[in-house]
This record gives sequence, structure tokens and C-alpha cells, in this order.
Amino acid sequence: MELEGKSMKKKIRVGLDFDGVVAYNPFRIIRAPIALYKKKILGIEKLKFWVPKHRWQQIYWIIVHESSFFPAKGTTLLKHLAKRNDIEFYLITARFRFLSPSLYRWLDRFHMRHIFTGVYRNMENKQPHEHKLAVVKKLQLDYYVEDNWDIIQYLQGKTKTKLFWIYNVTDRRKDYQYKFPYLEKALEEIYKH
Repeated sequence: MELEGKSMKKKIRVGLDFDGVVAYNPFRIIRAPIALYKKKILGIEKLKFWVPKHRWQQIYWIIVHESSFFPAKGTTLLKHLAKRNDIEFYLITARFRFLSPSLYRWLDRFHMRHIFTGVYRNMENKQPHEHKLAVVKKLQLDYYVEDNWDIIQYLQGKTKTKLFWIYNVTDRRKDYQYKFPYLEKALEEIYKH
């Protein structure tokens, strides 16, 4: 599109998962062994996440999610890029409705709420992979950064969005074209284009 002789460049639209991407979560290293146990021992092939329904289960889940207690490597670059006019960021979290207060406390504590064009929470308590697919499609993102390998696999082929994966030490050997050790490396790659 031309405007007064200058070409208008489309903004880069980037979606980011929260736990494990924006917020570092040291306990995410157990995800791969748990997935292996579910598939090999329990014979569960279909991607399905546990949704806590009772208050005592939700309290347990709140405690578990408090382990995402500090920003991931790359949030300084994220804040810097968010000030630019040619890129916008969307936070897409599968955290269930009852986890919203802790999400906003975290974002406010680290002065990050304002850097996102939109924050998309799982207010209907959908399966995380289904929630993320719906939001990624709705926003028509150029890139989506996720740390859960099962979700990356689920999203593949269902969207035109380029999927970037933040791997951890337990699954770093998996072959994937767009894999990165932490957020900063993913953002550097996105901004090169």
C-alpha cells in the first residue's frame, strides 16, 4: 500500500505465552518426563490438561503457578521492542480464570502490563491448547512463542502463524526449526525479519 509516496509497512504481531516464556518457571523441566509417563505408562495419547474444579484444587494450582516468580531472560529486550511502532505484543496465557489476579500482580510487580497490546486469558477454562489456537487465529499473528512442546505440535498446520518454541534442558534434543533456549533469542530472530 502506498501513502504519499512512502510504503506502509505492516506491524509485526507477536503472541507470547506467559509461564515459561515471559515468566521463567523452573519447574517446567518436569513437563517432558510427565508427558512421557502419560504416553508410555498410562497410554494417554490425546492432548488433555487437568482443569481444577474444586476450590482446594484451585488453591494447589495457585501455589504451583507462583513458581513463575521472576521474568525470563529477554524481558528487557521485550520492553525495549514494545516501545517501537513497528511491532506489537500480545500475551496469550492458558491460565484459568481463577489465576487472573496472580497474573496481573506479577505483570504489575515487574512493570510489564502496559507493554502488551492485549492480554488474553483463559476465562472460560478451556483446554489450554484449544484456547491458544483460538486466540492465535483470532489475532492473525505473525509469530507465537510457546514453551510447551505438546502445544507447539498441536498448533502446527492449524494456523499460518510462525511458531517459535522455547525448549528446556530435558527436551533440547528435539528437532525443530524454530527452537530457542529463552525469550531473548526468539525475539532477536523475530526482529531480524
